[in-house]
Amino acid sequence: MDWLTDHKIPVGPWAKTVVDWLTTNLKFFFDFIALVLDSGIKAMLYVMQGPFLKGTGLEDFYPVFMILIFTGFAWLMRRSVGIAAFTFLGLLLILNQGYWKETMETLALVLAAASVSMVIGVPIGIAAARRPWLYAAIRPILDLMQTIPTFVYLIPALILFGLGMV
Repeated sequence: MDWLTDHKIPVGPWAKTVVDWLTTNLKFFFDFIALVLDSGIKAMLYVMQGPFLKGTGLEDFYPVFMILIFTGFAWLMRRSVGIAAFTFLGLLLILNQGYWKETMETLALVLAAASVSMVIGVPIGIAAARRPWLYAAIRPILDLMQTIPTFVYLIPALILFGLGMV
């Protein structure tokens, strides 16, 4: 049985070759995706953090204004006073603890990730629902993805896009 372990299949070098080829030959594509995502995240942060109010004297009131907007949105989505109150009090606590900027950065990243997931996933899901052969091809991949720990999915993104906001 030693022959099974003595002659290993060079999966690691093959994967490194593929990743090196992708990052070399499709750099423009990954740079474009990074630019689009980074621009979207920065635009969301611009709205949520209100840097355009610097020096006007209103920058201290902007987080409270955003809390009221988020609370109103929570009430509109759920029509629940309890959810709206929890949203209001939770965001006030975040503001009180000094984590407003970090919270808005996290929210922008989550919104960007959810948007990308929907742009990719919804058309694939609709196509798979209408084409049994596509569903049959995707199903084993989805089954495999359910068994892999969540953060393992981040490794290819880190390799292709690098460490940072995108």
